[in-house]
Amino acid sequence: MHKGKVLTRYDYERLKEIICDEISSSGLDKRNVDVMKRDLDHSRLVDAHDIRPNIVTMNSKISLKNLGNGRKQVLSIVFPEDCNNEEDSLSVFSGMGMQIIGSPIGTVVKPNPADSQYFVIEDILYQPEAAGHYNM
Repeated sequence: MHKGKVLTRYDYERLKEIICDEISSSGLDKRNVDVMKRDLDHSRLVDAHDIRPNIVTMNSKISLKNLGNGRKQVLSIVFPEDCNNEEDSLSVFSGMGMQIIGSPIGTVVKPNPADSQYFVIEDILYQPEAAGHYNM
């Protein structure tokens, strides 16, 4: 995440709990956990009722477009324990998941720093808060 990310307080608390819980964080990449810690410290927190509908929150379903080949992909941003290792879910603690959470539509992300592919967050197909689901 970059400075200026916007998170709901609820998402922030859940992410902090995962980081602080040694059992929950034991299966995660330590570098990603460290990056998430730093990013959480620099994010702007808002109440779930006040989050803008163009911001990716936890459990949002988004449409990504590969800027190289134009292919589109639909993903749900999920907590690690909810990641089903199928193509339709992306752990928030993955390299790309950390870039996406708290970002607005139009943000360009990379799967990892060494990758040459770029993706743009093209749309948010479902955001729990916009649908009135405030504790997902």
